[in-house]
Amino acid sequence: MPRPRHPAVRTLAFVLLSLCAAVLAAQIRSRVELVVVPVTVKGPDGGLATGLTKDAFIVKEAGKTQAITSFSIDPIPLSAAILIDTGISEAALTRVKSSFPALIGAFADEDEIAVYRFEKSVERLTDFTADHARVSTVLENLNRATPSSSTMASGPFSTPGPVINGVPVIPGVQSAGRTTAAPTKVLHDAVFQAAEDLSARDIDRRRIVILVSDGQNHNSLHSYDTALERLLTREVQVFSVGVDTTVFQRLRSPLASYAKDSGGDAWFPDSREGVESCYSLSTDNARNQYVLGYLSSNKRPTGRPVFREIKVQVSLKNADVRHKRGYYQAP
Repeated sequence: MPRPRHPAVRTLAFVLLSLCAAVLAAQIRSRVELVVVPVTVKGPDGGLATGLTKDAFIVKEAGKTQAITSFSIDPIPLSAAILIDTGISEAALTRVKSSFPALIGAFADEDEIAVYRFEKSVERLTDFTADHARVSTVLENLNRATPSSSTMASGPFSTPGPVINGVPVIPGVQSAGRTTAAPTKVLHDAVFQAAEDLSARDIDRRRIVILVSDGQNHNSLHSYDTALERLLTREVQVFSVGVDTTVFQRLRSPLASYAKDSGGDAWFPDSREGVESCYSLSTDNARNQYVLGYLSSNKRPTGRPVFREIKVQVSLKNADVRHKRGYYQAP
């Protein structure tokens, strides 16, 4: 007759079996990671294209067509980080401040909002909250913000008085040996921090950034690529509202790049009414997206994460399709 095992031996065996099961489950989960791609589709008229089915979409990852395993069109609540650039010109900042009531009105009751301001540094004015009255109070306090005296205006005639090699000088004063402080505008740092903070929000919410800025960046600790990597790994989309910009600046603006690469959108309104309409466009676009899911057919990397480019096509003719540029596939 076999001798009964000591209780300590049975306990150790149970712990080892549980540990092996947990490791195996983690490995299985890692190998079947679902890639989620929110997609905005606009028709030829610029409006949202509704009524499309799963069969209308083709998803390619790194050039390989993927089998769409999940498809949803259900509107979902938002977690939104609002980034207000207070380093823009005084006229532009006044226009933005007057649009704050419309900004709050663009959100539904169940949406949660956090407000940030940035110029030489990034400051979070309120944590994420669905108490929109509290957010309104924060924005009212922000109304007292004024642009820095070092803010660089953006037009061809923005520098008063004579200049030498682009540096303003005072007539009659010798400028030899004088230096000018380098401008500071931490746009990339603001985007990076917002993406990082949004990563803690519920995954069942659509995570977005509404970025109101002139698009200038000087001396950020983070680069554009670093901030974009954080957006993509945290599943965050950027909706940019460009103010105080010239046509040439818009063509090369990081505002448009952030929006395009993260799957959001960008607008460059010239009036307060235009700014106000951009808020509702941002929330409507973010809330009403087609959400595609697939299991990648590409071999998982063995070392560091690998960036996988994503392309989404639809059968709708002359459609404007917006989605994130790709994702980082983990080992």
